[in-house]
Amino acid sequence: MTIAQVLEDYARFVEQDREASRLGYAIDHILNFWEDGTLDKVNKETIKAYVDQSPRAKGTVRRELTCLRAAINHAVSMNRVLPIAKFIVPKGGKPKDRWLTRTEMAKLLQAAGREHRSKFTLRLFIVIAFYTGARRNAIMELEWSQIDFNSGTIDFNKPRQEETNKRRAKIPIPRKLLPHLQRHYRFSKGKSSFLFHQRHAPYKRVQSIVKGFRTACKQAGLHDVTPHTLRHTRVSLLVQNGEKISDVAAFMNMSFPTLERVYAHHNDQHIRDMADRM
Repeated sequence: MTIAQVLEDYARFVEQDREASRLGYAIDHILNFWEDGTLDKVNKETIKAYVDQSPRAKGTVRRELTCLRAAINHAVSMNRVLPIAKFIVPKGGKPKDRWLTRTEMAKLLQAAGREHRSKFTLRLFIVIAFYTGARRNAIMELEWSQIDFNSGTIDFNKPRQEETNKRRAKIPIPRKLLPHLQRHYRFSKGKSSFLFHQRHAPYKRVQSIVKGFRTACKQAGLHDVTPHTLRHTRVSLLVQNGEKISDVAAFMNMSFPTLERVYAHHNDQHIRDMADRM
């Protein structure tokens, strides 16, 4: 089988998944390199050459090769090819450490309010992301059925949705977020089951705020900021405030090792105290 056939077969298999669109970009880059080669052309030498010649970030190249490996594994599991020697994907780059100060958050919210087309949903997204630290997709897919005002909780897990490695949390609604949600609920009642929808009829669901977010960041003079930066901001501020790493991990539904590896440096007071005791 050619590499193109293996990738096409795998793409059909996962076409209903959320990650299918990302797979399309990976396929383009993979086939630009291997062209019409057969599967035996995937080996240590060609993998190294693929990594070395790619102008894209290490994390992006890693995801592309992970897609290729998944496609090969799928072909093997379906008995379409014999197993080939497994290859190791390169390590990703260092995790981004960008987070927003409270002053930068204020600038971002002000700029979002000036975005005429998207401010209705953009400001709500920023507030939810800032107070919960949830991922962009989890927030944009929220339905009112996932918010329980009686128990005061938000469940970012959708019913009957298959669980992935990107774990989602069920958390108490932060006190300062509650009035924003209540006000939006009063406006949206009977119009849409989704939190993020158009302000006027037919109240279609809004699926992305990326373009508006990028424009707001530019107007606010913020660089290297994405919607995911708000997740980094929430974790960083919690850790800086002296919250226990274990409590933050539970609130964010993030693995303890990941949180400690990426964010522990934000609060090194216990190390300073030890140095003073010495």
